[in-house]
Amino acid sequence: MGLKPAYSREDVKRMFSLKLKRIDSAIVSRFIFIGETFVINARSKTAAEGGFNDQTGNLRSSICYVVFKDGIKRSPGNIPDLSRKLVEELKSKHLSGYVLIVVAGMNYAAAVESKGKDVLTGSSIKAKAMVQAAIKDFKKGL
Repeated sequence: MGLKPAYSREDVKRMFSLKLKRIDSAIVSRFIFIGETFVINARSKTAAEGGFNDQTGNLRSSICYVVFKDGIKRSPGNIPDLSRKLVEELKSKHLSGYVLIVVAGMNYAAAVESKGKDVLTGSSIKAKAMVQAAIKDFKKGL
């Protein structure tokens, strides 16, 4: 007389499917949090703090983030028109897995950075550390 499970193969499949959905949701939520934090940090840095003077507001408003999973947008909000082309270009290079893209869509953003002003670099360093911490936390939870 053998043991009989109180569950079916379908029950096991449903359980794993639910677990994967929860993991997916947790990863996307963490990337969204990191993206939001990135944008707040990048946009709020003043010239006195190493940031830049933004006379028209275009550069500051072009700073954005987008989260993709397998090429599909998973983050809320719209991409500013100033940044759309750059986001699409970067997205096309990263069509699999989870991707957090952060950009400053104005074509002169790199020139401002080259003059020693912080447009994205400082916030990117912080965001990278947050992603690394999230991966570490995720591994602990497995």
